[in-house]
Amino acid sequence: MLLMDEALARSRQHEAQQAARDHALVRQLTAGRRWSWLAAFAARRAERARLAVR
Repeated sequence: MLLMDEALARSRQHEAQQAARDHALVRQLTAGRRWSWLAAFAARRAERARLAVR
């Protein structure tokens, strides 16, 4: 019985670690998209400001 409990605990720990890695990857990708959107937004605003100054 003790071996089964240990195996179950290892399995759950492995699943938790995998979920943490997946979550970190998703956050990294989302942050990348957010910065990309922000850079495009800033470029559009800069272009509008440049055209308005003319």
